[in-house]
Amino acid sequence: MDLKKEVQYIKGVGPSRVKLLNKLGIFTLEDLITYYPREYEDRSKPKNIGELLNGEEVLISAYPVRAHE
Repeated sequence: MDLKKEVQYIKGVGPSRVKLLNKLGIFTLEDLITYYPREYEDRSKPKNIGELLNGEEVLISAYPVRAHE
């Protein structure tokens, strides 16, 4: 596999998708597989509600106790 292959030659990538990828600075297959989003949310470590700090953005795990009637 040639990582220097331009994205326009990847199956399923049409001209409009190429333009969008190019705007993100993605020109080659290598660029595409090494592209990381600007923001990343780590959802692997949920917190308990008692551990939260004011203003902190975290993942919590919750289960409904009863349905609203």
